[in-house]
Amino acid sequence: MKNNNYSNKIKTLIVALTLGLSGIAQTVSTFEDITLSGKNNAKIPDVGLVNASFTSGSFEFRNSYDIGFGGYWNSGWAYSKVTDTITEGLTNLYGSFANTGYDSSNSYAVAQDGAIVKLKNNTIKGVYISNTTYAALSMKKGDSFAKKFGGATGNDTDWFKITVNAFKNGSVKPQNATFYLADFRSANNAEDYIVKDWTYLDLVNLGDLDSLQFVLSSSDNNQFGMKTPAFFCIDNVITNADTATFESLNFPFGQKYWNRGSKTFTEVYQNGNASFSSTYSVSPSFNSWSKGFAISNYTDSTTEGFTNIYASANGKGAKGSSKYAMSANNTIVKLTNNAIGKRLAGVYVNNGVYAYFSMLKGDAFAKKFGGSTANDTDWFRINIKAWYNGNKVNDSVLFYLADFRFADNSKDYILKNWAWVDLAKLGNVDSLQFKLESSDVGQFGMNTPAYFAIDDFTTLNSGVGIASINANNSLSIYPNPSTNFIHIDVNEKVERIQIYNMAGQEVLKTENTKIDISYLNTGVYGVSVTTGNGIIRSKFIKQ
Repeated sequence: MKNNNYSNKIKTLIVALTLGLSGIAQTVSTFEDITLSGKNNAKIPDVGLVNASFTSGSFEFRNSYDIGFGGYWNSGWAYSKVTDTITEGLTNLYGSFANTGYDSSNSYAVAQDGAIVKLKNNTIKGVYISNTTYAALSMKKGDSFAKKFGGATGNDTDWFKITVNAFKNGSVKPQNATFYLADFRSANNAEDYIVKDWTYLDLVNLGDLDSLQFVLSSSDNNQFGMKTPAFFCIDNVITNADTATFESLNFPFGQKYWNRGSKTFTEVYQNGNASFSSTYSVSPSFNSWSKGFAISNYTDSTTEGFTNIYASANGKGAKGSSKYAMSANNTIVKLTNNAIGKRLAGVYVNNGVYAYFSMLKGDAFAKKFGGSTANDTDWFRINIKAWYNGNKVNDSVLFYLADFRFADNSKDYILKNWAWVDLAKLGNVDSLQFKLESSDVGQFGMNTPAYFAIDDFTTLNSGVGIASINANNSLSIYPNPSTNFIHIDVNEKVERIQIYNMAGQEVLKTENTKIDISYLNTGVYGVSVTTGNGIIRSKFIKQ
């Protein structure tokens, strides 16, 4: 009779929990309504310009870099020491067709159409000019965009030239200079040429000026403009006082060209009752998603390493959805005004592919979890901290994305499926911090890749019901939902674990915190964990 009464109480509790959950209005950040451009795409800041400049001699060379489409040199000047006269196409954008700088020097400048040079109080004398390899080989052979100069017969009167305009106090001067980078206008085809070596252009006749503009034009055009690649090279820009040689300029580590400055961009994506910020950084060496959340639909769950930072470990969102968010370390979720002061239900989390394989196999930076013997007590977890009205909430939630601390190695795991993290005990909050922590730490900090995935961030639109019932619940079940095994994580000594179906019938009793549920039917199950301080209850979903 005692067992029957207990069973009835559990049944009542489970029904109450279920009814309470279904009866409370919830708002879920599913990310499904955020537009992505296509499959395997991540939404991070992708609009904005980095405006920079560099100086050499008495000149300032201005530059613009666009972070769209993965980032590209947008206009102005770059400097280079590339020595490639063979590789065709856009991938060899920074190579001089003369192979080196003027007089076999190491460095030179590369310019786009319309590039402007600012002059500092000296009289211009001249400049050495050459083609880029990209433009020269395009004119020599033709490519998918531009024609072969001279055409099939060699008789087409093609040309590619620079017009150098002079400015003084913002006004263009009547004097200018022209230079042909290629000229096929001669009746004698033997006189046709594409400039390869550095060639001097005298600019003395431009007179008193404070800036120069280099404008490119070509005989090869269509309705969208010039088809010839709009790039050229200069070196040794000479004034009456000094020369811009570009030799003293520093190149970013490991690179043979410079094409951008430094800037940080931040965007905020609002979804459900929360906002998720994302930060993208541009530096001379590389571009990177550096902080916050990336909204993703990546499906690649097999490619290892840093190139696959936007994919969840199973290549999909929670409950099989197509979109989710990838999070870098120390990310902040802020509740929108209409959700502040209301309770949280929870969030689904998963490892990212990058972190998953790093822990599974080890890599150049991080160790294989468990070590060579599988006995190392490694772990990787999220420490979820909460704030309300500028004050830190006393409670926090720990969730283990990987745990190898068990004496029984068969209990060790690296999460590869979505698991529900109950956040109800945090109470009223206005922001959350997701801080990653690992047992694998080096002199520069955590070695384990600092990325994880989240989905279905859920707030409750009232302060009662399941959130109130579970407010003091310190029990965590993961993965949840699950197909084969669940882990019970509780901060107290476990005496007994009982699992009940929705009819209130006990289907399993154990003392183990890793439980085989593969034989259970799909559905919702209640869990009762008896500890020395009482009984803690929760639920999980068997898929």
